[in-house]
Amino acid sequence: MSRPFEDFMASVNEMTIAKKTSLLFMIMVAGMLCIGSFAHMSINRIKDNFDILYTKRMLPVIKLENLKDIFTVNVLDTLRDIEKNHITFQQGQTIIVLAQELTKREWSEYKESLLIDESDWLVKLARSWGVLDLSLAKSKHVSEELVLIEKIEKKIHMIDSILLKMFNLFRTSQTQEAYATLQSDLYPSVYSVNIDLTQLANLNFEASKRGMKRTQAVYDNTFEWIVVATVGTISLAGLLAVVLLQNIRLLHANLARMVELKTKELQALNYDLEVKIAHEVEQSRQKDEIMFRQSKLASMGEMIGNIAHQWRQPLNALVLIIQSFQMKRLSGATLSDEFIDAQVKEGVKIASSMSQTIDDFRNFFKPNKTPEMFGIEETIKKSVDLVKGYYEKIGITISVVCQSELFVKGYSNEFSQVIMNLLSNAKDALEESSCKDKLIEIVVTKDDKYAHVEVFDNGGGISKEVIERMFEPYFTTKHKALGTGIGLHMSKQIIEKQMRGTISADSCSHMFANSKFYEACASIIISIPFDKKEE
Repeated sequence: MSRPFEDFMASVNEMTIAKKTSLLFMIMVAGMLCIGSFAHMSINRIKDNFDILYTKRMLPVIKLENLKDIFTVNVLDTLRDIEKNHITFQQGQTIIVLAQELTKREWSEYKESLLIDESDWLVKLARSWGVLDLSLAKSKHVSEELVLIEKIEKKIHMIDSILLKMFNLFRTSQTQEAYATLQSDLYPSVYSVNIDLTQLANLNFEASKRGMKRTQAVYDNTFEWIVVATVGTISLAGLLAVVLLQNIRLLHANLARMVELKTKELQALNYDLEVKIAHEVEQSRQKDEIMFRQSKLASMGEMIGNIAHQWRQPLNALVLIIQSFQMKRLSGATLSDEFIDAQVKEGVKIASSMSQTIDDFRNFFKPNKTPEMFGIEETIKKSVDLVKGYYEKIGITISVVCQSELFVKGYSNEFSQVIMNLLSNAKDALEESSCKDKLIEIVVTKDDKYAHVEVFDNGGGISKEVIERMFEPYFTTKHKALGTGIGLHMSKQIIEKQMRGTISADSCSHMFANSKFYEACASIIISIPFDKKEE
């Protein structure tokens, strides 16, 4: 024996939660669409019925009342005025001719309203689809209304004939005969047609009442269908919701067991991850230390070259002083005390200068332990002084532009290393450039929050591809024997992590301090925030 409801419930129970939720959603959507469709259809039917009541019944009643007024006021009152000699018959004829034209227009508009189909909206739709026969519907409209209309038209024509006859009698000065025609023929005809017009208006009122009943029926049916659709939708949705809740309870119990097992697995996995993360962090720290040492070693290599350059001339001077003693002896000249004192004094001066050079380079590589306030211009000039002599030898001019000394909090030696790295990169770019005047300019400016240090060189600028990657570790455009690719990366780490600033690169045009303008220049911009507590 077939059991549709039990079979449906069994199929629902076998569905997944996703499918059941989709089915519930579809039932609710279908129910809402059903309710909305019934409401929309009913509103259209009610509106259509209202339009028919207004255009076919209410407006025609107004037309019929206008016709009664025309016959009563415009025709009869005018004829009475002629009879009482208030107006001439020529003036009365003019008024009555206008009344006749108005009568024809009002009656024509009334007859046009008869063409309106007052069938229900659904009946019209069925006819448009060919379901119902239009001729069958038309046969039902043969009624008392059509008989009255035909009768009224005949009386209107008769009244026009009587009026024509009267005015012909007035023109031929047969006044008595005209008044007799008025009393015997015209007055009864006008009263008769007004009675018919009143009866026709009553028929329209009765039709309006029937239309109101149809509208009320549509409203009642609409309410009933909406109640049925709402109750059906809620019932189906509620039934399916109960099934869903039962399945959710079962799933919740299963998921609770699964969560407990997975939690234990995750705890074990988290412990392993913590160990691995600690190991990776240590590896990363060691890698950073190695990179920092490599950067130090690279900087030290360049510094040793600068020391060698700055020591070469003093060493030559010391050699000349020592050789001066030998030359004196070989020439047979006497080594006077004054000569010996002068040469020794000069030698000690040169040795002191060389010692100071060593101290300057040693302090350069001595790391700061704690952040302290330092002057940006002073630190930059000390860094420039360490390499200026060597750079001038290879044709590179370094200039520093700073209107006032700016103080920031940080690590001065590390900042010096950053400046040295930027100067070294600018030097390498200028050595490869074919520009006649090789210029490096360091410009120091400020705003409300930051001190800005911008390093320019006219070595041809930086390509877009290099700008995007130049601060990455081990990225370099130099040969492996000439560059490690860690200088700019370590500079970025120092500026951003240790000094809370930013560093970026760009290609631009620049007017140097010597008033020379170059289109393609490289620009490295460092921004370091002021310490508000120290200001």
